[in-house]
Amino acid sequence: MARSTDLTARELRLWHACLKISEAVISQVARDVAEASGLSAADYGILERLVEVGNGRLRQRELAVALNWDKSRISHQLTRMQERNLLTRSKTAEAGSQVAITRLGRDALERARPIHARAVRRHLIERLTPEHAATILTLAGA
Repeated sequence: MARSTDLTARELRLWHACLKISEAVISQVARDVAEASGLSAADYGILERLVEVGNGRLRQRELAVALNWDKSRISHQLTRMQERNLLTRSKTAEAGSQVAITRLGRDALERARPIHARAVRRHLIERLTPEHAATILTLAGA
């Protein structure tokens, strides 16, 4: 027997459709970027936010907020990226960490950006009608 808190069949189909679309687009874009540049989706997201949000550097906590990641996830990912010399971390006077993109990280990001743009266009934008795009933008702003 269905409870009032259960999703209806239509709501469940809508939820699954949203998951299917978002997961397919995200994984296809990530695959294209990784194959062509060697950057994972996480690598790309961090480097892109460092440059776009922080002009090359951000406090680790601010970066985690910008990505909507928890403390453990960001810390582990930054350690892996630091080992590959894509970024540096340094302690701040306020007992936090400052994250900065390196020259190698900037170069990797610049090589990956056109690949990312082509992948987003191919796997998402070119598949949408102008009306669909407008609806998505409206929903995202709601």
